[in-house]
Amino acid sequence: MKTKFILSCCALLFFSLLAGGSADTLGYMFWIALASFALMVLFVIVQSSVKSRNKKKRLSMIKQEEATAQDFDRSVNVGNDRCKFYFDSVKKQVMIMRVMTEGIKKTIVDGFEYGGKALFAQRDPYFCLYDFKNRNLLYGDYESVDVKFKIRSVSEKDKNKNVKLQNGIKAKLLDHKVTNITATGETPEHVFTLVDEQYGMMAILRNGNIISEFNYIDSDSISKKTGVESFVNHASVGNYQFIMDDFFNVLVMVTPGSYEIFNYKDIIEVSYEENGTLLYSKSAMRTVGGAIVGGALMGGAGAVVGGLSGATTQNKEVRTMTLKILLRSTEQPTYLINFNESKRILKTKDKSDAALYKKYQRNANKAKDILSVIIDKVKQEKVVSVRQVEAQPVQQSTMADELAKLAKLKSEGILTEEEFNAQKAKLLNS
Repeated sequence: MKTKFILSCCALLFFSLLAGGSADTLGYMFWIALASFALMVLFVIVQSSVKSRNKKKRLSMIKQEEATAQDFDRSVNVGNDRCKFYFDSVKKQVMIMRVMTEGIKKTIVDGFEYGGKALFAQRDPYFCLYDFKNRNLLYGDYESVDVKFKIRSVSEKDKNKNVKLQNGIKAKLLDHKVTNITATGETPEHVFTLVDEQYGMMAILRNGNIISEFNYIDSDSISKKTGVESFVNHASVGNYQFIMDDFFNVLVMVTPGSYEIFNYKDIIEVSYEENGTLLYSKSAMRTVGGAIVGGALMGGAGAVVGGLSGATTQNKEVRTMTLKILLRSTEQPTYLINFNESKRILKTKDKSDAALYKKYQRNANKAKDILSVIIDKVKQEKVVSVRQVEAQPVQQSTMADELAKLAKLKSEGILTEEEFNAQKAKLLNS
């Protein structure tokens, strides 16, 4: 609304100046422009004042409601001035309280227990809560006067629900914002991601609706994770959410449209290009002699790619800012991320475009750092595996077992063909 108003004022002034000619006309146009600007400032002040006043009123209504109402236990609650959630552990109920300046509307939901603040996410007008004990998701929106909600049993789609688990790791509820840029402007999309690490399962919600439920770990592997320590880390990178399970060495990337699952060992190279020019590359590949192929062309993990310093970078026209992930897969050999979310040519001599360029560069650097660390982790594990095989004394009676171990390391991608043949030769000649 503010942007459209400003643009309308500027357009009015521009066409008025084109139409004018005399000093008197230009004088009139000046006063018209000044009046338009004054109206714009007044509009912004009034709008801000109304928002502040309405918020204060809602907070006052909540305070009075919590102090006087006896219909529900108010001791445990989360939420904001527009929508609050109260939990009764004895009745196993949650009360959703929709707060408006016109009044308050309450909705009682049965069979739901509080999972803690870490399992609650809210971005107006959307919300999501997870009952970790009963594995129920409560989600919906309050776009209108009435709260629209659903309860979903996550275990219904869980392929690992009948596995005898060896861990007690608590779930996480992550949230990030996706900005879709179209011809009419920016359209925000609010994404909540449930990571139920105990079962190796995730659920993705967009704008208050579940769009995906899946296991990122199979039933044969999930029981290997023990204890209560979490191995999952996450980072929001532009329109993407990177979720890494460092126990199983799996990366789940929540994308603007869906999700992708990558095994660490399948990521063999990451590179960054601007307008098709390679600026950074890091590879996990090895030569016959074991040397690493590739490397950072413009710095390692943490180094800034490109930049806006210097005369040559102050007047750039950037069409594409692409991160390329090379994968050990014939079905999907590459995965591309275009960080120029504006979908237009960025001219860095323009301040607004320069700011966007810097923002997109930060996102690209963050993503390439994460992927570079993953590549380093895989390379370190390769070295450890090879050294373990070399250090083990081999007896004739266990030759077959050692060869089987080597074959397994090769099939898992830990050893290359050359490394496998070298270790195999050592065994046979020992």
